Amino acid sequence: RQCRMEVAEVEALYRKNNIPCLNSTNYSVEEIATKILDIMGLNRRMY
Repeated sequence: RQCRMEVAEVEALYRKNNIPCLNSTNYSVEEIATKILDIMGLNRRMY
C-alpha cells in the first residue's frame, strides 16, 4: 500500500511539471531503450 501511494505521488508530480514518464514494469531493457529512442526522436546507432 505504501509503495502504491508513493508511486501515485510521483506520477502526480511528473504530470504537474510535464515530466515524461514511462511505465517499464512489463518491458525488457531493450524494449525500454527502443521506446525512449522513439519518444525522443533519436536514431539507433548500428555498429
